[in-house]
Amino acid sequence: MEQCDAVIVAAGSGTRLGVTIPKAFVPLGGKPLLAHSLETFIAYPEIDRIVLVVPAGLVDRAVDTFADDKVAVVAGGAERWESVRNGCLASDAPWVLVHDAARPFVTASVIDALLVMRNRFDCAFTATPVVDTIRTFTGDTAGKTVDRSKLVRVGTPQLFRSSLLPKCFDLAATLPSPPTDEVFLMQQIGIPAGIARGDPKNFKITTKEDLEIAEGMLRLGMK
Repeated sequence: MEQCDAVIVAAGSGTRLGVTIPKAFVPLGGKPLLAHSLETFIAYPEIDRIVLVVPAGLVDRAVDTFADDKVAVVAGGAERWESVRNGCLASDAPWVLVHDAARPFVTASVIDALLVMRNRFDCAFTATPVVDTIRTFTGDTAGKTVDRSKLVRVGTPQLFRSSLLPKCFDLAATLPSPPTDEVFLMQQIGIPAGIARGDPKNFKITTKEDLEIAEGMLRLGMK
């Protein structure tokens, strides 16, 4: 298979987590949050190189702590898509996996399921089923129940053919609001997106409660 690099996006502010340092540097199990997913990608044999995207003010710290022959560090941008773009520009691989550092429990099996999609798609993402009842609402009044059988929860990592990403980033710069991920941009330029099996444990840490759950999982050996 062609070379594949990983871009780990760790440039978020962590505002919703209620911390004063960037979220990816918040301690989890005695080490920075970003270190958990970084270690998984370092150990994965088919990932040739990893680009870690961090806030501009923490580049030197991240270089001292994480950079080596396999790991490069670059500064992020004001928006998530700009951070992804900066990371992808540091890679010359035909394929790239983009992963949120806020999802510390990514596993080799999840990466396996995604990389297989290279045989059929130029773009793919990991997803898990929606198990809750989902309803629309207005204010404090419930609306219609949504058919959850037609929905998935989108996660990372996400897989992209690198040559298609520049057009996506050009599009992102013209949108009235920032895209939530690059899969949306791929679909906007007409690229079908494949879906690979994800893992519910690979959830995104957004709130203090999420961080507490993650700490509990580590204590129970559930990583």
